[in-house]
Amino acid sequence: MSNRALAGAVACMLAIATPAAAGPGFVWDAPATCPDGDDVRARIERRLGRALELHGIEVAISRDGDRFIARVDTRGATAANQIRTLTSVRCDELADAVAVVVARLASEWSPVTMAPPPIAAVRAFASPIERDPATARWGGGLRAMALSGVGAMPRVGVGGELGGFVRRRDLFGELAISRWATRPSYLVEGAPGRVEVGLDVVALRAGWASAAMPLRAWLGGELGSMTGIGVALADPRMGAARWAAITSGFAVGWPIRPRVRLLGTFEVGIPLARPRFVLAEGGEIYQPSSATARCALGFEVGWQ
Repeated sequence: MSNRALAGAVACMLAIATPAAAGPGFVWDAPATCPDGDDVRARIERRLGRALELHGIEVAISRDGDRFIARVDTRGATAANQIRTLTSVRCDELADAVAVVVARLASEWSPVTMAPPPIAAVRAFASPIERDPATARWGGGLRAMALSGVGAMPRVGVGGELGGFVRRRDLFGELAISRWATRPSYLVEGAPGRVEVGLDVVALRAGWASAAMPLRAWLGGELGSMTGIGVALADPRMGAARWAAITSGFAVGWPIRPRVRLLGTFEVGIPLARPRFVLAEGGEIYQPSSATARCALGFEVGWQ
């Protein structure tokens, strides 16, 4: 091979574009006669005033006759998918133009960071039923109940009760009045002769009451009057005697509104004074049992 051919081959190799990586994220591919990638990056950072943080830029320089053409590909750095083409007679001037374009693009770009999701404001609503026992010191309310029981009245007794209670922390006191519907006690089953028995009672109860849940348990006492009216007897008369008993029971509530509860109770009692209803001739017609039991269901309005 002649010396002239060898020189031509060397010149061609020098003119071939050699890619130069000018740091991560910026690719500079230009002929050897053009400024290298590090030089172009330095020009960009001088115009930008800081380090180049933009990634995904590729610049390819090629020669077309007596001109240099720069193909600036920013598709990896922006969502605009832009490919810009710049031309110049001198490659050094073209490198300056590329530095201006990239610096302007970098100045408009800022790293995207994921903002934390907004924290929803939580608003606490105080429940009138479920409250902290440390803060719910006082409570109270009124109630109306339907009664059913055995032992005090003949057969199965029914009645009604009205009451009110006051609670201080875990202790409560209650005052209630009840009236039982008159019930017959027959002298002989199937015969008309009987005594109609009625009962009116005032009850006082005291015990434990949960400040967080509608639960109560108590000991109490009753004082009242039991009446009897003879019907279809040879000598019908009306009589009354004192009723007294000690009681114990519990109650459970089911909240249905912020201030309204469905309330159920169960209570047992030991009569201390049991009236006796007898005929004029001396035969006994009715006397309450030595133990009583009753349940109640109704509504309560107030603060637990």
